[in-house]
Amino acid sequence: MRTRFARPKRKKIASWPSDFETPEDIAARVRYVGSAEHKDHPSEAGPPRLRSDATPCDPSLTRDIDGNTLALRTGIERRCVSEVFEGGFPKYVWTWIAGDLYEARHINGPQGTYKGYQLEEAEYPEDPEFRLDWSHREFRN
Repeated sequence: MRTRFARPKRKKIASWPSDFETPEDIAARVRYVGSAEHKDHPSEAGPPRLRSDATPCDPSLTRDIDGNTLALRTGIERRCVSEVFEGGFPKYVWTWIAGDLYEARHINGPQGTYKGYQLEEAEYPEDPEFRLDWSHREFRN
């Protein structure tokens, strides 16, 4: 039997849905917790359980839980989110950290917790409303 390798579809930054709370209200309730699946070192996410297909997190970023939460909240406030929401939270959020684009993924329904990982340029989401300024790697005002 032959295995097919599908090219992953690029995600897309969508318009904020009108039937949800404001981005500021949702952002105030989310937090970054990380994932042991992306750690090759101990962290607040627990003992390391790095998956073979996962990119290991930079230990300096792992330690900055508050900074990562702030970056996550900024991405939501700037409406850099996917169209899919789970448990009242955007499934994906995009934000810049130290000049690199990160994707945060919602991991726990009603808790509003996220893990995050750095993206390669080929994985950047489509941005039809130009919410991220790719050339300067920061948010557009």
